Amino acid sequence: MAKFRIAVLASGTGTNLQAILDQLHGRDGCEVVGVGSDRPEAMALERAAGAGIETATFPLSDFD
Repeated sequence: MAKFRIAVLASGTGTNLQAILDQLHGRDGCEVVGVGSDRPEAMALERAAGAGIETATFPLSDFD
């Protein structure tokens, strides 16, 4: 079975991310490989880090 790699964009508490982690991550070839956010304080980044998933922030002020 081919792997299905997922990147998630989040800006808040990460409840949708948590649902993806609970239902898909590590099952049937699905793997969340990264989570990005425009907010460094987003709880979603903490959820991702706790699951061992790479995170990155892209503050809106850095872009036109």
